[in-house]
Amino acid sequence: MNQQNITPNSLESFGVKIIETMTTPSKPGKKPRPVWVASGNIYGLETFFREIKGRKFRGQWSFFEDPSSEILTQLEKHGRESYAEQVESKIQRDLDKAERYETYADNAEARAKSRSQAADKISSFIPFGQPILVGHHSERRHRRDIERIRSNVEKSIEESDKAAYLRGRAFDLNRSQERMENRRYIGNRIKEAEKAVRQLSKWAEPTNPRLIQAQEKLAFWQGRLAEIEAARQEEGGKVASPETIKSGDHIYYKGSWMPVVRVNKKTVTVSHWLDVPTFQYKIAYTRIEKFRSAEQK
Repeated sequence: MNQQNITPNSLESFGVKIIETMTTPSKPGKKPRPVWVASGNIYGLETFFREIKGRKFRGQWSFFEDPSSEILTQLEKHGRESYAEQVESKIQRDLDKAERYETYADNAEARAKSRSQAADKISSFIPFGQPILVGHHSERRHRRDIERIRSNVEKSIEESDKAAYLRGRAFDLNRSQERMENRRYIGNRIKEAEKAVRQLSKWAEPTNPRLIQAQEKLAFWQGRLAEIEAARQEEGGKVASPETIKSGDHIYYKGSWMPVVRVNKKTVTVSHWLDVPTFQYKIAYTRIEKFRSAEQK
């Protein structure tokens, strides 16, 4: 690979590198072509990369035209997306993709119905239980019709399965926005961000871009959790926390009420885990669905 020339006031000052290389065609006879790969600190640039027709493959962004000048202009004039903007962009992409998948599913269902009707129409001309009359002039047509029925039924099933798969994908993508209201989901993101900050803090300087970006993610998810909990409290709901739960209370988790034996900063320890009185288990506050005092049992 040959790294292209970089001037002091270009991408290198932003921590971004563009490497020119060649594709490796998988099909025989297809010629390699130049491709430019972005690496380094590309945080907050993914939406822009999509706008300039970048492709993401195995975690790397590649371009079939040198994107250096466009990326530099973007960084100089507009900067990077904040993490909040990245999350918003991701949700919008998911919703747009879900809409496309719903359309694809509708089309697949229409094709399945058409194939099924074609099979029914062919079979309607064959009397029920009619065997193939070997040696009769109708034998060839009868065998051909049976093959056409089989082919149409198989295609109908295939398209129905495809429609079900696409609707499942659309359902999952549509949940992107719902997850932003889910304390458990957000709690998991906080846990991931805290881990990243801890690991980076062991060796990175405070000005290290990766550490700053990890801290931005953590602050975003912590802020989102605070917003959800504040809204719930305004509506008169209760939020599980070290201040609202005490030893002896009961929490509801995965379909069961369990007594709290210890209250920790980030979790509660419960007994009767898996319905075994001596088994204890730690549960994060963001995963607690409901809770009640010992007197309410």
